[in-house]
Amino acid sequence: MTTFLDTSVIMSAINHGEDHHDWSVATIEERRAEGPLVIADIVYSEFSASMQSREETDAAIAAWAFERLGNNDDALFKAGQAYKAYRQKKRAPGEPFKNNVLPDFLIGALAEVEGIPLLTTNQDDFIKYFPNLQVIHP
Repeated sequence: MTTFLDTSVIMSAINHGEDHHDWSVATIEERRAEGPLVIADIVYSEFSASMQSREETDAAIAAWAFERLGNNDDALFKAGQAYKAYRQKKRAPGEPFKNNVLPDFLIGALAEVEGIPLLTTNQDDFIKYFPNLQVIHP
């Protein structure tokens, strides 16, 4: 079975000091034994921010044998609708508002539209906004 990876689980896997490092490495390997591991273009972009060059990014992605899956219109629309719902919900007085949730919505929407389980260490936004998405988390 194919597994979709969130940036959080990749970062936990490559950084030994992360809280979920051991879980991330073990679960990535378990899922790899069951089928392909895929990342969205936005995950590639977020991950590349921790690298020095495109070549280093590509080498790391290749070493982990991650496949890339591009966005489609259904997923992009679904991500926009989730973001709209998030903004409307967070307009309540005293509710914290994060500006960096759109990448998670793009990841969650693509995984849900494709029907691929998502491996993440950051499950809260995915579970709230993508009820049909199978989320695998610690």
